[in-house]
Amino acid sequence: MLLDDLLSRRLIVLTGKGGVGKSVVGASLALAARERGQRVLLVEVAAPVEAARMLGGSPSKGRETEVLPGLSTLNLDPAVVMDEYVRHLLPVGAVARRVLDSPIYRRFFAAAPGLKELMVLGKIMVLEEARVGLARRRRKAWDLIVLDAPATGHGLAFLKVPLAASRAIPVGPVGHNARRVLGLLRDPKRTALVIVAVPEEMAVVEALEFHRLATDELEIGPAAGVLNACHERRFSDNEEAEILRLAAAEPRGTLAPGVPLPAALRAARRQIRRRRLTRLYRGRLGRSLPVPLASLPYLFRERLGREDLQLLAERLEAA
Repeated sequence: MLLDDLLSRRLIVLTGKGGVGKSVVGASLALAARERGQRVLLVEVAAPVEAARMLGGSPSKGRETEVLPGLSTLNLDPAVVMDEYVRHLLPVGAVARRVLDSPIYRRFFAAAPGLKELMVLGKIMVLEEARVGLARRRRKAWDLIVLDAPATGHGLAFLKVPLAASRAIPVGPVGHNARRVLGLLRDPKRTALVIVAVPEEMAVVEALEFHRLATDELEIGPAAGVLNACHERRFSDNEEAEILRLAAAEPRGTLAPGVPLPAALRAARRQIRRRRLTRLYRGRLGRSLPVPLASLPYLFRERLGREDLQLLAERLEAA
């Protein structure tokens, strides 16, 4: 099953076009892993609205924060991660403070291409390798890390940074860590790259293009795809035909008290159209994306909560 394969890894990286619901999919995956007894860390990068809110927890404020037993969240600020790295390199507090307070350091961090991305991925690597417990019984701090990576436009550049840095910096700690990060991303036993899309033209086009570029340029083969926000069948074929026939006749009247029949028919026609588009794009992805594909339903909620995520987690379990 799809979830069996994904949860056998240590790191799941989610990417997709902006607005496809990567945060929702990530939180659902984290819940599904937690239900299987795994210790899970859900990581976001500079998220303005954290997934913790959907799970009923408090924002992480840059620290690993448990929102449910066995499930924690972390919202990484690249600047904070970089400062932490400087303190690690310069263990003498006074020296580290002088560097961190320097305007030259701040300008360098703001301008250096790819530095923020490399620092964040380096932090992910540290989290993946982290261990806890006494010397005789040390174990991984997390069974699974789910990373909500940037949207595909910036996501490919985000994942390409370790490759570029490993080539550009052959010696020194930065180049060494870049090669270690690249090794983690390319290791199919440790890492799974999951592409998220919705049944819309641009999202599907970007998903297919990202798969091609990730495979060809990064040598990272995506492990799965998720088609989110799918409009599922609500009417039988005969009912759909009758709805379309009635709508074409432009009838008047009410379907129920306060429910005009024309408005109800328009809503039903929209549902039929969206269901057909979902079927179209799901078929297109299934034919062109050579990885397992899971479908998640569109949820008619203004704001999703834990119960909604639990429903999606169950769908992933059944995929």
